[in-house]
Amino acid sequence: MQSQVPRTHVDVKDNQPPRPVIQRNPHPTAYQVLVAIKDAPGPFEVVKAAMQYQVLDPACRPDLGGMAGTRASLLEWVPVELVRQADGTYRGTIYDGLLKDEDYYGLGVCHWSLVAVQFKLRARDNEEDAEFSHHIFHDDIKDGARISTYFWDGRYPKGKFPRMTVPSELDPSKFRESVRNQLFTVDFTLTKE
Repeated sequence: MQSQVPRTHVDVKDNQPPRPVIQRNPHPTAYQVLVAIKDAPGPFEVVKAAMQYQVLDPACRPDLGGMAGTRASLLEWVPVELVRQADGTYRGTIYDGLLKDEDYYGLGVCHWSLVAVQFKLRARDNEEDAEFSHHIFHDDIKDGARISTYFWDGRYPKGKFPRMTVPSELDPSKFRESVRNQLFTVDFTLTKE
């Protein structure tokens, strides 16, 4: 006879526990990010970013029941304000340690991790245009980091399908040789404030 895994004392309704109130740390580590778009086939009306924070350790999250032992997720997307500069670049601030570690469910302290920062660019402010996307992962966010990404301009402003997501490449040799002269770059420079 199999023993049953004890359920936590957290009330779970419709497979989700109550949403905790998440506080911000008063003194997170700040990194300035500069975004420079070079040789694009046209302008971008939409240039935005968001920080993905997640509690990775399952021990502090309630069990949702079921056979797989699924735990509730704690995931937050925090927008990054990117301001267009006179030279056409965009400047913003990324925060490491922005969300406060707390015992949200009485199961132990949940520790937030900055997983990645997602950047998205669209030619126009409509959902039909292709979305050029790049993620900077936590390990790459450091003082003085510079990251160059490449996109094929054949997806600008729209891809084959509406709402197409176009991922970046870090290495231009990943593109077919016949289109390597049709690439534009997005450079990210990160500096600790």
